[in-house]
Amino acid sequence: MNLLKPPKLHPGDTIGVVAPCLPLLPGLKDSYEAGIKEIEDLGFKIKKGKTLELKYWWSGGTPSQQAQDINSMFADQDVKALIAIAGGFSAIGVLELLDYETIRNNPKPFLGMSDMTAYHLALYTKASLVGFHMDEVCFGMGMNWVKASKSARQQAEKMFIKFLTNTDKPGSIPPLRERKTWRRGRASGHLIGGNLSSLSKLAGTPYFPLPDMFDGSILFWEAVGLHRYDMAQILYELKYHGIFDRIAGMLVGTITAIQPSNDPDLNEPTIEEFTLQILKEYDFPILAGLDFGHYTVNMPMPIGIRVAMDSTNQTLEFLESAVR
Repeated sequence: MNLLKPPKLHPGDTIGVVAPCLPLLPGLKDSYEAGIKEIEDLGFKIKKGKTLELKYWWSGGTPSQQAQDINSMFADQDVKALIAIAGGFSAIGVLELLDYETIRNNPKPFLGMSDMTAYHLALYTKASLVGFHMDEVCFGMGMNWVKASKSARQQAEKMFIKFLTNTDKPGSIPPLRERKTWRRGRASGHLIGGNLSSLSKLAGTPYFPLPDMFDGSILFWEAVGLHRYDMAQILYELKYHGIFDRIAGMLVGTITAIQPSNDPDLNEPTIEEFTLQILKEYDFPILAGLDFGHYTVNMPMPIGIRVAMDSTNQTLEFLESAVR
């Protein structure tokens, strides 16, 4: 696979803001404004997409309107990157309407996380484009950055600039919280993954990476709002798809808002326990507690970019740039 890296950003470049998942709801207005200010304070201009004014069911417009907004932003020569206002629940319905040829001919960073996993994997699969799993406008920059400690916020700003404007390899990123070794070892390979629910919904569709795209990869995942048995079932699903036969290592991010069991008499395992049970026939290293997911400042996890992990020493090193 010939990975397609987008051109790096420069100070003063325009970033297109779109609503490819959730609409810009009234309750998000304050965090939206705060997130936009963060982008502008970093030295970039803003172009608002048409979807910011739209609302259809649980989406920023119909699938057709969302696809048109995204396609137009990629085609616009004045726009150098795109960023989502938020994640949500509807990205999968837009994938069949994207213009992958236009996107391939005009590669740009498309930033976001959570439901944005569907876009990242589709663009990686259909256009070979690096997927920028990182903070979006409302919940990321406008909420988690604002609430973060001074040092965490400074690191978030530094990572945004480092990953998007620099062609040097980012190297090691200091952890913001304690990492945990679930299985010792070292591995290197390209990143692939995202939100666990989104991975599950996309598996088996034409927009899920082909099996050989997982060969030698480092699979990363995070989850929010799930029962433990939901997560276990999805891991089994990925296992039965043959994913774990191909990967070289696993990174687990923030897992939040875990739903309690419906039956208090059940003796539920920890996430580490059921993960290791499901993966007992494999020996690849597993490092958990990394800074990506919901309700945390996100370290960028660019899909397709090579990293080296050492779960014994709890380190993650980015071996190449995400832009050119």
